Amino acid sequence: MSEHLTLLDVIERSTEYLNKKEVTNSKCDVEWIISYITQKGKLELYLEYEKFLDKEDLKKIRRCIIDRGKRIPLQHILGKVNFAGNEIFCDKRALIPRPETEYFTELIKERISSKYSGKILDLGTGSGAIIITLCMEYKNCEGYGMDKSINALSLAKENIKFHNLKNIKLQKFDWTSDKLNSSYGVIVSNPPYLTNDEWNCAEKEVKAFDPKDALVSKENGLSDIYHVINHAKKNLPKKGLLALEIGIGQKNNILQNMSSEFTEIEIIKDLCKRERFIFAYKK
Repeated sequence: MSEHLTLLDVIERSTEYLNKKEVTNSKCDVEWIISYITQKGKLELYLEYEKFLDKEDLKKIRRCIIDRGKRIPLQHILGKVNFAGNEIFCDKRALIPRPETEYFTELIKERISSKYSGKILDLGTGSGAIIITLCMEYKNCEGYGMDKSINALSLAKENIKFHNLKNIKLQKFDWTSDKLNSSYGVIVSNPPYLTNDEWNCAEKEVKAFDPKDALVSKENGLSDIYHVINHAKKNLPKKGLLALEIGIGQKNNILQNMSSEFTEIEIIKDLCKRERFIFAYKK
């Protein structure tokens, strides 16, 4: 990039570069990068589109654009993502929180009393995005984030510390072999649910930078979901809430697994109208 470029020049040239690299939503990504480096809102960028960028900002933007062209996820380049209005640090240690999971937390909050002060368990907590969002909403609850990945737990710990939350405890937990030793009024989980075929069709960013074991599960993507349900069967009290994010085409098998011990089962579609979330209460 030249040292004498306006904001609009940089937006246009960077977008063209990322388009050639087959980056989806390239213009949006460029705007996010420039906004992050210059500390200006997106609207402000266009209000000042004729303004020349200084040399240091141009260097930083250029490095970020080159990284994005290498298909490094935007969230890793920025080092964070906005999730439900909160900053969540993200990197290769855990799955990047997705918009559908952000919607998932909204749906969970619709089903929990605003005065809830019991225990909330997030199985497979990853970056901690879900449990952090819920514990910021329910300040008197006891939050528990469990994951088998030490790397993911270290990232969750950083996010919890950043938000200065004192009502969340983290624990290493493998749901395929470990047992829960307590009862929880709410159990939530966004477990791995992709098949290997779905993984093979995923975008380059996903396959190169997201932990595969946080996305792919055996038994046609159902194995980890079944483990979570089994823990919920044993550790939810009567009327306790189970909230699950699931994959495409998995609904019928999951309903069959749940029907004997859960009631008021709801299937909710995501923002793309795909059946994505299950909510149910222990009988």
